[in-house]
Amino acid sequence: MTTPSLPLVSLARGLRFALLLATLGACGDPPRYPVLSGPRDWRAHPAIVELDQPEDAPVYAVSDVHGGYDRLTALLARHGVIGGVPRDPGSAQWSAGHAVLVVTGDMIDKGPSSMEVVDLVRALEAGARSAGGQVVASLGNHEAEFLVDPLNSKADAEDGIDPELRARHVDPMAVANGSDPRGRWLRERPFGVRIGAWFFSHAGNTAGRTIPALEATLRAAVTAHDYNDPEIVGADSILEAREWWTASAGVVASNARALGVQHFVFGHTPAALGARGTIALDGPATLVRIDCGMSPGVGDSLGSMLRVRLDAGREVAEALTADGQVRVLWRAQ
Repeated sequence: MTTPSLPLVSLARGLRFALLLATLGACGDPPRYPVLSGPRDWRAHPAIVELDQPEDAPVYAVSDVHGGYDRLTALLARHGVIGGVPRDPGSAQWSAGHAVLVVTGDMIDKGPSSMEVVDLVRALEAGARSAGGQVVASLGNHEAEFLVDPLNSKADAEDGIDPELRARHVDPMAVANGSDPRGRWLRERPFGVRIGAWFFSHAGNTAGRTIPALEATLRAAVTAHDYNDPEIVGADSILEAREWWTASAGVVASNARALGVQHFVFGHTPAALGARGTIALDGPATLVRIDCGMSPGVGDSLGSMLRVRLDAGREVAEALTADGQVRVLWRAQ
C-alpha cells in the first residue's frame, strides 16, 4: 500500500477544515454535520438539574479543571472525595458517601489531560450513584464551543483536546457529533445545577429568568440550533458572560429572586471578585467564583474546591486547598 505524501495529507486536512468551517455557519445556525446521538432526551437530561441539598453530607464544587487531571485527582483524594489517587480514570473510587460533587464546566483544553478529566468525571458519576451520592458535571464554554466546532482554535491548539483525541485515534468529529460515548455524554450535560439555595453554572448569568423559563429557553436553543446559539455561546450567555453582575444595580438580587436561590457559584472568570488562584466571593456569598486556574497550562494554583455543609444547623462555605487546608469563606448568621 502506498503512503500518501505529506503535502497531500496536509491538503486533505486543510480541505476538511475549510469544509467544516463553511458548513458550521454563523452563531445561530445549526451545525450541518450529522448529530449521530439523536435528539436530546430532555426528561432524562434536563437543561437545569435541581437537587435537594443533602442534610447528612456536603456539596463540593470545582471548576475550570482544563485538563489538569493530576491536580484534580490529588485535590479530590486529599479531601476524601475519592479513595486515593487512581492509577487511571476508570479505577477512581468514590468515597464521599451521600455527598454531591458539581463540576461547573471547562474540563477540556489549556492542559495536558482533557480526556482523562472527562473519563474521571464519567467514572465518578457511576461510583457516586451506587453509594447514594451524586456527581453532576455541567457544560462550560469550552465544551459548548467544541460541540459547535470540534476544530475550533482552542480545541485544536497544541494544549487542546484535539491532539489528545488524535493521539488515541479518535476523530474529534466523532466526539462532537455524539457517535463516540464521550460525545454523547457531553451532549447530555446540563447548563446549570440548583441545589437548595445554591445555583451552579459556568459563567452564572441567568438573565433574570426563573428555573422553568431558563429550562425552556435552553431547550429551545438546542432544539433549534444545536449548541450554536447565542443563549449558549453568545457573549451574555450562561456559559460565556463575564462580570454580568456589574450590569446594573440590583441585578444579582433580582436574578437570585427569580431562581429562588441565594448564592451563585461560577467559574470562567479567574480574576473575578478577588485574586487569581483562590476561591473569591462577595461579602454575603451571593457570588462565589471557583475558577482557581488549576490546570498546569494555566498555573494559577494547584487547585481549590468549594465545600458547602451544615455546621450546627447553619450553612458554612469553605475553600479546600491542594495542600489540605480548610478555610472558612462564609457562615450563615
